[in-house]
Amino acid sequence: MTVSAPSEVPGQAKLSAALAEKAEAELAPHAAPRSAWTRIEESVVGGLALAALLVCSYNVFVRYFVPRFTWEASDEVQVYLVIWGVFLALGLVTAADRHVRADLFVAMFPAGFRRFVGVFGELLGLAFALLLLGYGTAITWQTWSYGDVSTTELRFPLWIYSAALPVGALLMSVAYVQRCLKLLRKKT
Repeated sequence: MTVSAPSEVPGQAKLSAALAEKAEAELAPHAAPRSAWTRIEESVVGGLALAALLVCSYNVFVRYFVPRFTWEASDEVQVYLVIWGVFLALGLVTAADRHVRADLFVAMFPAGFRRFVGVFGELLGLAFALLLLGYGTAITWQTWSYGDVSTTELRFPLWIYSAALPVGALLMSVAYVQRCLKLLRKKT
C-alpha cells in the first residue's frame, strides 16, 4: 500500500508563510546589535531587579537567623525597586517589539495592508502611552504637591514612587514614535 502526500489545504501556504515570517521577526531583534542607550536601560533595570533580590534575601536571612536586625521597611523598598524596574522596562519592551499582540492573522494579508495595520497599531500604542504619561504626571504632581509620604518608618516621598509611571510611559512613547517612523520609512 502506498501513502500519497496530502493535498494542500486552501490557505495552508499563506499560514505557513505567516508562521515563517513571525518566527523570523521574533529572532531578528536578538541578532541586531543593541545601542548604548539600550544597554544602559538594560543595566539599570537589571540593577534594580538585583537590588530588590538582595534586599529580599537579606531580610529572609536576617529574619531566620538574627531577627533583631530585620529591616522593617524592606518590603516597601522591594516594591519601589520592582515598580521602577518594571516601568523602566516599558521602553525596552516596546522598542524590541515584545508586547503581547495577536498578529499571526494580520501576517497573512498583503504587505500594504500589513503596513497600514502596523502603523495604526503603533499609533494606538502611542496614544495609550501618552495617556499614561498625562495621568501619571498628574498623579505624581499631586503626590508631590500634597507632600505625601509612606506610612512606614522610612517616610519615603511617594512622588518618587509615582514618578515611575510617567517616566516609563515617556520611554514607551519615544519607542512607539521610533517604531512608527521606521514602519513609515520602510518600503513595501
